[in-house]
Amino acid sequence: MVNTIPPANPIPVAPSPAEVLARLFPTPAPPPSVLAPARLPNAGPGPTAALLKTLKDNHERSHVFFNYYSFHNHAAHHLLAIWALGASGPLITAAYEDTHLDHMRDAFQAPDRVVISDDNFHDYLGDENYYNAYLDYFHKVVLAPGATISSTLEKYIFSSEYNINNSLASGKQQPEMLNRFVEILIHPLIHTGYGAEFGLPGMLAEGLSQASVHPARATVLVSRLLFPGNPDSQYKPKSHVHALTILSQMLADSRFWTRILEKHEFEAMLVSHGELINSYAEMWTCEINSQEDFNRHLEELVWASTLMYGVGSWDGESEEYRADFFTMHIVTSCLFLPSLCAHLSYRSQSLLLRAHFLVSITWWLVRGRPALPLRKFFAAPLAPLPSPAHFKYATTLPGILPQPASCAILGRDSPHTVTPNVWYPLLQNTIVHPNEHLCKCQRALAHFAILYGHREAGFMSEALSSSPAISCPDTPLLPGGLELAEGECKALEAPEWEFLDGSIFLRVAWLTGAALGWVRDGEPNTGAWDYQEFERVALERDELEAKMNA
Repeated sequence: MVNTIPPANPIPVAPSPAEVLARLFPTPAPPPSVLAPARLPNAGPGPTAALLKTLKDNHERSHVFFNYYSFHNHAAHHLLAIWALGASGPLITAAYEDTHLDHMRDAFQAPDRVVISDDNFHDYLGDENYYNAYLDYFHKVVLAPGATISSTLEKYIFSSEYNINNSLASGKQQPEMLNRFVEILIHPLIHTGYGAEFGLPGMLAEGLSQASVHPARATVLVSRLLFPGNPDSQYKPKSHVHALTILSQMLADSRFWTRILEKHEFEAMLVSHGELINSYAEMWTCEINSQEDFNRHLEELVWASTLMYGVGSWDGESEEYRADFFTMHIVTSCLFLPSLCAHLSYRSQSLLLRAHFLVSITWWLVRGRPALPLRKFFAAPLAPLPSPAHFKYATTLPGILPQPASCAILGRDSPHTVTPNVWYPLLQNTIVHPNEHLCKCQRALAHFAILYGHREAGFMSEALSSSPAISCPDTPLLPGGLELAEGECKALEAPEWEFLDGSIFLRVAWLTGAALGWVRDGEPNTGAWDYQEFERVALERDELEAKMNA
């Protein structure tokens, strides 16, 4: 999180003309790729009208961060996710008004009413007080005659000019826009991804403006690895190494730790371990030259993301599911890779997927690189089959269940008759749950189940058998970085990949839904992932740091 100082007397932004808003937020377009998520039907035109009204209001009314700790405004994410899952108009309106408006910051003009142009674009990067100035700039970009999602992303996220630009005047900060694009839990990628998926120029403008005001903290990672403006970053593809082969080796590397890092340790980690992390990321040889290449690399990222979050959050059937908030964003951001890459050149697809893998393994490390006990994880019954009494989370829903007629297929007593498709009640709970992250996570997992749920146990062992063997890189740790106590670093057991199958997406979605509460079936919201708790922790840390510095 980045603490910011707001302007002393913020000036409200002027409203956009109705015709401009209509161009920024047209009726959502169909998915741009067969690998992008399909949508569930809505009840007539009302839900779409409610969606566009709330998206326009949020665009005009609110800042991209709702507090001064860089906590993101998730209203648009929430509204688009539940609309795509088939929510009604009243639900969409209530989701916006009842779960977001009470804590948003009003949008305001940049200090001194600065206007962003091509000439001063670099001058205010990383400063959230200039968000609306960048938004005005990107309004012009996305609405310019002939502008496309492709041309906009290629220039502002993937070109050398907007990353490591050796022709910049002395003293100008490097733009590092791809670095910013995956900063602070990958939110700019997610936000822009909604624009690419639904064909909404307004979301594209918001996402690029959000990226512009994000920091570029991970220079040692993204920019140095991916852009040849730095001579150390030349990429020479070798034989393809599978993403899960790399995760196995990282688990075996005793230079990594087994505890969650504190906020202040992140940058220290980049100093001491940044080049080691880069060495692992460089092993993932992602060079896309065809649609088949993209399909293969995307599937690797989906499995890796789901494992890092889903199995990494699991400590056993009797224990509370941690539903790690940070690695969950690896999953939700992965959902948008097909929509973004549908608009990108093969070169830029390669850069985006490599950046995503790099930031994913970085966050997995930050969260303690938890082990992946696949044999035990997959031994549990799969919903709707009932689980033993000692399980922390039952694999059947709470409350009163339907009473099928005796003529129903499989008869009235089969759990498969009572719940013929577990995803239906799971997603219905998701639509009405007040937490804005749950719908994003469950939508991603449901889509991944459509793409890869057919994979049978043993398929990954076969896939990994053709991946070259690797060893821990000899990259040295650098001094002056992360300080770890004796015993905090150790090698962990390699996952038993032969137990991995396509049921992982339902298993993880079920555990996530149970951990946050089946609110549609009478359970309360557990409070997991609620922003108030993260804000409380941030305030407490500020108070502690102030006392230490007094």
